[in-house]
Amino acid sequence: MTKDLISSGSLSDIRVLDLTRVWAGPLATRVMGDFGADIIKISDPRVQLLSSNGLNHKLNRNKRNIGIRLDIEEGRDVLLGLVKKSDVIIENFRPRVMRNLNIGYDVLKIVKPDIIFVSMPGFGVDGPYSEYPAFGTTAEAVAGIPSLIGYGDGVPISTGIAYGDPISGLNAITLIMAALRIKNQTGHGQFIDIALSASPLCNLGEYVGAYSGSKKVPNPSGNRSKEHSPQGAFRCRGRDQWIAISVFNNREWMNLKNLLNDSDVNDIQTDTLEHRKNHEEIIEGALAKWTSRLDAFEAVSLLQENGIRSGNVSSGAQLLEDAHLNDRDFFFDFEEEEYGWKRYDGNSIPGNKIPKSKWSGTNDVGVNSKEILTDLLGYTESLCKELASKEAVYFGD
Repeated sequence: MTKDLISSGSLSDIRVLDLTRVWAGPLATRVMGDFGADIIKISDPRVQLLSSNGLNHKLNRNKRNIGIRLDIEEGRDVLLGLVKKSDVIIENFRPRVMRNLNIGYDVLKIVKPDIIFVSMPGFGVDGPYSEYPAFGTTAEAVAGIPSLIGYGDGVPISTGIAYGDPISGLNAITLIMAALRIKNQTGHGQFIDIALSASPLCNLGEYVGAYSGSKKVPNPSGNRSKEHSPQGAFRCRGRDQWIAISVFNNREWMNLKNLLNDSDVNDIQTDTLEHRKNHEEIIEGALAKWTSRLDAFEAVSLLQENGIRSGNVSSGAQLLEDAHLNDRDFFFDFEEEEYGWKRYDGNSIPGNKIPKSKWSGTNDVGVNSKEILTDLLGYTESLCKELASKEAVYFGD
């Protein structure tokens, strides 16, 4: 994103140096970029950024890019110069990487005392696991999430979305905003340690508490719930069409029972949660028979009209065409030079952000190197050429 576009959004006076990779860190900085922050992504010129799968495109929009070799002294000096001009620096390497490059918090706070340094390693900056590599799938496994997903004594099932990544990215935004508020009040920066594996664990407090009190390990129960019945996913008419249903109370159940009008269900006692749990297979069988005759959207509309919590189990294709999401202008359409028009997720928080008409796609490695060096650091043309000749900075040529 060129600097003239950073003219609106609630974070337009914030500059962030983004050294992160993969998902968690890039998500955090992308959201901040959507809200107007000047995100300068620092990329290693030896590592490809753009890819056909769209991952880096969706996570690195609204960011400028400079290609720097941090293992070369002149490249490290460029980073230190940028730190002096920035509010936040964020990285998600293993702890030893920043130490080995001699650009840890102890060094950067001397360069800029009020810098906010965010580190997002897999297991935190200290402890026996601290140097273990990790991805979001590793983090969710260590946090115990797959042990809650599955059927009975079967194999634990992962979430499928590497849950440790997005939840850590969102946690990072919260902590950065809190740190910026403290900085505005006191003039002090700080170091923030976000362990990828800790973020999902913080959302499982009830299970931790339950075990510490009872020593009982919960068995995964598929789509069923101890508190609500019936609850599950049910196939509808057509190919791979499903809806999710969760009955919260007896009133909702009576409405659903009237819709089903099934003789097998009418012959059993189902007026309490306990009764419904005792006859769950019969109820689910009747539900599956009923939904199989209906179109998914028709079924959801009918259920919602009767006060029953339900929704489509959407595929990626269905999400892109979803009338509700499109009415709320959720998606972001962008024409990529190599891959043509693509639709990406927008931002779930409305307001206070750059208008989508001014959003920019992912800038490749080094595309903005020259403007960043000349405009922010005052480098001359000859100095830029010297950095290029030493391979310390890549200019996207």
